[in-house]
This record gives sequence, C-alpha cells and structure tokens, in this order.
Amino acid sequence: MIKPYCLKPGDTVGVVAPSDAVDKHGVERSAEIVKKWGLKVKYGKHVFAHVGDFMAGTAEERMEDLKTMIFDPEVKVIWAASGGYAATEVLPVFTPEVINQLKAHPQWFIGYSDVCLILNVLTSFKLVSIMGPGLWGLVEWDKQSQEILRQMLVGEAVSAIGPNHKWKAGITGEAEGQLVASNLEGLIYSFGTRFDPFMYGEGNILLALEELDIDKSTLQRQIDIVLSHKRSKRIKGVIVGRLTNIKEVSYPEWGQRVTPQGLVTARVKKFGVPLAFLDDFGHAEWDYGRLSSVKKYFMNRKFLPLPNGIRAKLTVTEKETKLEYLESICQPQPEPLVPGKA
Repeated sequence: MIKPYCLKPGDTVGVVAPSDAVDKHGVERSAEIVKKWGLKVKYGKHVFAHVGDFMAGTAEERMEDLKTMIFDPEVKVIWAASGGYAATEVLPVFTPEVINQLKAHPQWFIGYSDVCLILNVLTSFKLVSIMGPGLWGLVEWDKQSQEILRQMLVGEAVSAIGPNHKWKAGITGEAEGQLVASNLEGLIYSFGTRFDPFMYGEGNILLALEELDIDKSTLQRQIDIVLSHKRSKRIKGVIVGRLTNIKEVSYPEWGQRVTPQGLVTARVKKFGVPLAFLDDFGHAEWDYGRLSSVKKYFMNRKFLPLPNGIRAKLTVTEKETKLEYLESICQPQPEPLVPGKA
C-alpha cells in the first residue's frame, strides 16, 4: 500500500464537499481545530455551493474541486466536509491521470458515509486513506476522537484500539489482514465497478462496517451480499461499528425478536471468522431535521478513525477485544537534500 507522508506544521488541508451541501459556519468552526494543529486550511471553490435539493454544487463543480486539490502541490490532506447521497457522481474524476498523480504524490483523504465510495477507489488502487469524521462535524465529536485523528496524520504513535473502548465480542478468535473500513451501503455500491476494493490486491482483509437508516431486512441482505462476493474468502475478520436507526418499516412484523447485531452475528458465524462490535465507530443517532444543529447529531460521542489499507490484527476473546496496527500509518517525511551531496 502507498502511504501519505506524515504531516508537518504548516502543511495544507484542502476541504471539499464531494456529496451533500454543508453548513459554512459548522465547517469553519471545525477548521479552527485543524488550524490549532498547526495546519493551514484551503477551501474548494464550490465547497459551500448548494444545488437542487441537497447537493454541494453540480457534479462537474464537485469534480473540479477534487481534481484541483489532487493536483495542488501544497495540499497534503483532502478532507470531505460531509457525506450524503451524491458521491457516486464524482467517481469519474478518478481517471488514470488522477490515479497516477495520487500514486506519485500521495495525499491523505478523510471522510465517511457515502464518501466511503471515494475511500474504496483509493483502496482499490493501493492508496492508504482514513475513514473518519467529515470536517463539518469534527468539532462535535469528542476530544479523544479528534486527538487520535491528529496523531494518525502527524505520525505520532497510534498502535491500537484497545479494550478500554466500547467493544463487544461477537465471535471469538484472531485474524490479521489489511484493514478495509467502509459504510456498508457504500461498499456494496462499489462491487462490480472498476473501484471494487475486494477485486484488486491480494492477501487477507479485516473488514470494518457501519450503517444507518435502513430496514433490518435490508441489512440482512446486504451482509449476505458482502459475504457472497467472489473474493469474500479474503475476509478473515469483521468489525461492525454503530448500526444506527436500523428498524423494519417495509415489513414491521418481521424480525421483531432479532436485533441488527444478532442478524450480523448469525451470518458471520456461518461464514466462519472472528467478529467484534465497536460502538465508538460510525454514524451516531440523530433526531432532527436535515439542516438543524449538528450538535444534536453527534452529541459529543466518539468516532474512532480507522486507517484504510494498514495491516492490522483483530483479537476477540470473552475477556477483551482489541485491534492492533501492525505497521506505521504514514511514511516519515523525506530527509531534506543537502547542497553538494548526491
């Protein structure tokens, strides 16, 4: 996997909105946290645009912002302001020219929700990224989540998600592999495309998933599809984050005695790999209108960022569960050239 360089003071974060429209005040509040980390912030030309019912600019405008940030030599991080429902429209930006640029000059990409479609593109081309909070909501997640993300970006020691976090054992066992973290729906939308993260590369996978706002019957089918992928044998362990607002609207009489976690456990057990639940990862609850206060959504909860593409080990026992990173998350900054030395 190709890792971005660890950040240094003065590096620039490029902010884009590849999917839904965002709240300018909320994004700028979070940007102040990033500036306190010693980083600069640069906004995409269309990041605060609003087109149609919910999109952050036209598809062409959002792709323009992405491509501009990718080819900007100052930008070391591309941070999605938010997820949503429109990231599929920007996938055509990842042409061979753009992928070659990212391989030659790797940048961090941070996001979640349907932005996982972009993370899956990067994984499919062996580029490390971070599934973590969108910039809009960073200020509302708890301080520990913010600090862990900062440490990952600058190369400070982040070696594990230890047993002190909100783990629950599903199926005991141990597994090692390349971490692939995604929103469940976003992962399935990648299947069969040229950006399918299961189809490219070799070796074992530790799969981390989270989801919100779907029927339990849909969750059941989606998990079945993932475990039926033609290369699903690469999956050696599964981590499931928050399954938020998983109800049954289409068939209210169905599955009343089975929890979403129970549905997942039954299927992974048949598949035969370790399973753990992590309640510090993924979408949190919401109970408000779409553009109301972000604070009601995040409620100062944790969102532990996960480094896509990094080799990791999952250990699930009755007493404790943990995820250990088996390699550094970013590559050290290159040594400065000394005049007169080859």
